[in-house]
Amino acid sequence: MTVVGGAAALTYNAGIGIFSCAITLVIWYFYKRNFADTHDIGMLRRIEASLLVVLLSDIGMWLLDGRAGGLIRVMLYVINIINFLMAIVVAIQWLEYAWFRIYRREMPGIRKMVPALIPFGLTAVFILSSPWTGWSFYLDDANVYHRGEFAILQYLVLLAYLLGASVMALIQRKKEAARDRRAELLTIAFFTAPPLMGGLVQTAFYGLNLIWPCAVISSLLVLLNKAGEAISQDTITGLNNRRNLEKHLRQYDENQDRPVTLMMLDIDAFKRINDQHGHSAGDQAIMEAAQVLKKVFGGSSAFLSRFGGDEFVVVIPGADEGKAQAAITRIHASFEALSAEHSFPFQLSVSAGYAMSEKTGATRTAELLKTADKRMYEAKARAGKKAE
Repeated sequence: MTVVGGAAALTYNAGIGIFSCAITLVIWYFYKRNFADTHDIGMLRRIEASLLVVLLSDIGMWLLDGRAGGLIRVMLYVINIINFLMAIVVAIQWLEYAWFRIYRREMPGIRKMVPALIPFGLTAVFILSSPWTGWSFYLDDANVYHRGEFAILQYLVLLAYLLGASVMALIQRKKEAARDRRAELLTIAFFTAPPLMGGLVQTAFYGLNLIWPCAVISSLLVLLNKAGEAISQDTITGLNNRRNLEKHLRQYDENQDRPVTLMMLDIDAFKRINDQHGHSAGDQAIMEAAQVLKKVFGGSSAFLSRFGGDEFVVVIPGADEGKAQAAITRIHASFEALSAEHSFPFQLSVSAGYAMSEKTGATRTAELLKTADKRMYEAKARAGKKAE
């Protein structure tokens, strides 16, 4: 192990810490300003806020290390404790986000997660007791920081949470066929790589601050993935967004010889799901509905889009009444199978309507959407489902 110290190391660590804080603030603001306030975006904002606390405490540790004074000593102990605890909080928050994006549902409640949280509890005891035991870290008489005899445990716990998310993402990636979905899961899996490499270098060159500045690189990669999806895809579902839908429909309005079927669907009693179970449950319902549509129309030439809120549009080339009816039957059967397989806290079903035309005209798709929307609400009324 090579020890790096002196004024040069202090300047480097403080400088890279300040730069990393600035980038983290930009990322947080970008999520706040440019993305819808969905459950997963909210989780990403909280991760960035926690990461900012880690980076700021990192800077404080380097600036105060080795300075004399009783007050400085107390401040160093407090700042180190905050830093180490919040580092593991960031890892747990990332695991929570990864779980939500990988499995399209929130992590189990605290009771079911007790085994996974035991390492955090034990590590917290090591960290909080360090001013007296020196297990995690200690300060010598000159207020210089030193690793404790059990310091490796907190890094192993941190790594376990991060690697756990990566392993889950890679396993799920093998089951996915959609290219965009596989790309997102690869980004989640790769999140651990930069801080892991930074940690290895930091271990070899004691005195350099690399783990969390490298974690900012991971955050940037996640942001780039999200921004790429936002151009043509819906953030929550990974389906095409409304902007891309309108672009896709123009080809049918401009090409006078192409028949088309437009299908409109929305989730039954969606407002009740949000009101009774919270917006995270609403996001889950939307994601599950999108997955059903991907499954039903997988391998076909259908264009799937989230129209807005809890509404979806499916664009099917051609105009075949029998195929449209069969597709709706498969959709309802898939939702029934999904509800039987998973115990959601809410009833999940959709109402659907469709319209098809071989007619030409510059606005025919807009008219077809209106007709499909009307028939969707008629189907909802016939089934006695509330249009909330």
